[in-house]
Amino acid sequence: MSSVKPNVEPRHPIGVVSSRTGLPQDLIRAWERRYEAVKPGRGATGRRLYSDSDIEKLRLLRRAVAGGRRISDVVAYPIERLQRMVDEDRAQIVAGAPRPRIDATGAGAQALLAEAIEALEAMDRHRIEQVLREAAVELSGPALRQEVIAPLLDTIGERWEDGSLRIMHEHLASTIVRSFMLANRNGHDRMNAPRIVVTTPAGQHHELGALMVAAVAEESGWDVYYMGPNLPAEEIAAAVRQVGARALAVSVVYREGDHIFDELQRLRPLIAGIPAFVGGRASDSLRDRLTAAGFLCPADLTEFRSELQSIVG
Repeated sequence: MSSVKPNVEPRHPIGVVSSRTGLPQDLIRAWERRYEAVKPGRGATGRRLYSDSDIEKLRLLRRAVAGGRRISDVVAYPIERLQRMVDEDRAQIVAGAPRPRIDATGAGAQALLAEAIEALEAMDRHRIEQVLREAAVELSGPALRQEVIAPLLDTIGERWEDGSLRIMHEHLASTIVRSFMLANRNGHDRMNAPRIVVTTPAGQHHELGALMVAAVAEESGWDVYYMGPNLPAEEIAAAVRQVGARALAVSVVYREGDHIFDELQRLRPLIAGIPAFVGGRASDSLRDRLTAAGFLCPADLTEFRSELQSIVG
């Protein structure tokens, strides 16, 4: 860490802060309002202006929360202590030790999940969006996905199958969650990071699982090339080669006969030597065949994170 202290002069608008920290503007404002994470100054026109010190603290808070800590537990720490904590977390990951698991879930996450389902039943789009924003403030990134978003999507799928929710509910939730996860992706520059391509194969139009995979990879320090859904095998292979990716991850939700396996089997020789992960609901029934074909099939996002770490470790 540099011994030069960051400039405390307020001079950066929130758009610059969002770009440099990787935090969405709504989340920055929420952390200010609820936790006083930073206290921006005001320009001549009354616009919020942030200092270099504010940016540094927000960047460290993002890393601490991505490591599994609650924002409420670390927000009051000074920059020096946050830096030590982030450095310790990074050292544990490099050493293969488990990340510290803070109890950021429990009753709070269950309440948020229940409120999201209730809002979906009422087709209350604004309330669902508000619940997700609240969850992003209260929970770490891994806890948000594991305790709110993933169970929400699972519940919707189960209730759609038993008839207690309609297709319109599933489409509304998918649209909201997709927009939320795209907005919360960390798009800051990772020039020297290992690259991974994330997508869904041809015929697979549901991309929420791929978006969660992309978020985990970014939190693990990878430079993610998210290609969206429904990409043919040849295009996936071309993207892997073009960007020099060290890994590929694809999500498969629906299995229609052997079509998806045939598509993946056609892909495998096109990316020989590159670790290729397959996840999603449909991967469970294909696990043995996919493994025999040379694919990696992590049981969950935690195992996927560990596999990514082993590639660069």
